[in-house]
Amino acid sequence: MDNQYFLALDYGTQSTRALVFDPKGNLIAKAQLANANCREEQQGTAAASQSGDYCVAQLTAVVQKLLAESSVRPGQIAALSLTCQRACLVLMDESGHARSDVFMWSDRRLAAEQLMPLPWYQRLGFGLLGLGKRIHYLRRCAKTNWLDRHKVAEAPKIGLLSGLLLSRLTDKLGDGVAYQVGYLPFDYRRRRFANAGNWRWRALNCRPQQMLPLAEATTVHGGLSAGFASLTGLPVGLPVVLAGADKACEAYAAGAGDPGLACVSLGSAATVTLGLERYTEAYRYAPAFPSLDSKQFLSEVQLERGFWLLSWLIREFGAEDCQGAKALGLSPEEYILRRIDAVTPGTDGLLLSPTWAQGVIFPGPEARGAIVGWRPEHGRFHLYRAAIEGVLLTLARGLERLRKVSGTVPSLIRVTGGGSQSDVVLQMAADIFNLPVERLSVSEASGLGAAMCAAVAMGQYESLAEARLGMAKSAQRFEPDPRRVACYRVVARQHARLYPRLKPLFQTM
Repeated sequence: MDNQYFLALDYGTQSTRALVFDPKGNLIAKAQLANANCREEQQGTAAASQSGDYCVAQLTAVVQKLLAESSVRPGQIAALSLTCQRACLVLMDESGHARSDVFMWSDRRLAAEQLMPLPWYQRLGFGLLGLGKRIHYLRRCAKTNWLDRHKVAEAPKIGLLSGLLLSRLTDKLGDGVAYQVGYLPFDYRRRRFANAGNWRWRALNCRPQQMLPLAEATTVHGGLSAGFASLTGLPVGLPVVLAGADKACEAYAAGAGDPGLACVSLGSAATVTLGLERYTEAYRYAPAFPSLDSKQFLSEVQLERGFWLLSWLIREFGAEDCQGAKALGLSPEEYILRRIDAVTPGTDGLLLSPTWAQGVIFPGPEARGAIVGWRPEHGRFHLYRAAIEGVLLTLARGLERLRKVSGTVPSLIRVTGGGSQSDVVLQMAADIFNLPVERLSVSEASGLGAAMCAAVAMGQYESLAEARLGMAKSAQRFEPDPRRVACYRVVARQHARLYPRLKPLFQTM
């Protein structure tokens, strides 16, 4: 096994990656392809969907690229595992092919206000709990209610992007427990689909027989299909191992569940997460999600628009910065992050609330973003810094919420995602959280988590905990700066008042 590798396929928001790890967690080879814009997204609509065949083709193409451009030979790969975006829904047929587009997590289209009514006793119960409006919003978010009812009813299977990709990789219908995050009738506490009589089935317009069979991470789902093998050069029957959704893989690789450790993901969506043995909701009725570890739950607070905000600001306001970055041979993000380091912590009083996207429980259906405190002296670099500070300040409050509900006292933050590659961002995080911050030695945390699952399945390690001990290594550490901590303590109090003050206004809009 010392000469054998584990291939992790990662279908992300911005790109698809093929990542080869050795049994010690070293990244041996990598290939990456940019994902095309989701359909209609470029027109500024709420739509974000993609062809299922396109998603499968991206996996094929990125494996071809990997084998063509690296020295890795197909025979060296002991197993393949998959991680991908969560909360991406698709209708499927019995053979595992898509019967609809894949509706990505960023798709904001809502079902009509007039939905098929729930039974009177369920409406009464939700009303007494004060959840009537939130359940109605949850139902409007579900693509099973947005799509034509007949198309949904006629679909043999309804699943997530993970289920589509796994089914196409192996010609075997199925999905994994740790991929299950989305608007499906899943019982997060029991790590299985809800009982047949549960209210979720009617609310989300689907039936138990339409769900894919599930198994826990590290299970061998099946062997690589002859079709995928012939297109890529990988061996037929190569074990395809269940892992989990991107955030589940990231959090586990970063140490979720280790005492005193909190995980922060600074990707397109941003999260702060604790790995807990007891099912614990950050906010009541906001579920804790399945970890890769079958005995662990991931209690998290999510900002659906995390470092997406920086990309959005660059796209809308950063043409000059893109030119400046190109002249220096830098990415626009690298160029901007270097420039904002000169901006005073607290951004000279400019506050940004990063609640660009609504949530069922947090931040709520009424949510809108806000930028407050503009003065003539402010420029676009203040805006960039205010966005990053806004994301980190919101996540810091999320961590305080998790600490209160779980009784866990974090003493270390480990950061993953694209934002983790910036020293400037990690120092800001250390100052805002007032805790030491680390990043992993491997930037591809979600792929590493998936590779750990493959390593366990192939017997390289006896458990995921042992795999993490052998494969995940911390790199650089950032300590809080006392002067900046004091500054951010004041800014945090101001920022915490921003959304509650604006919420009544948002509710009227």
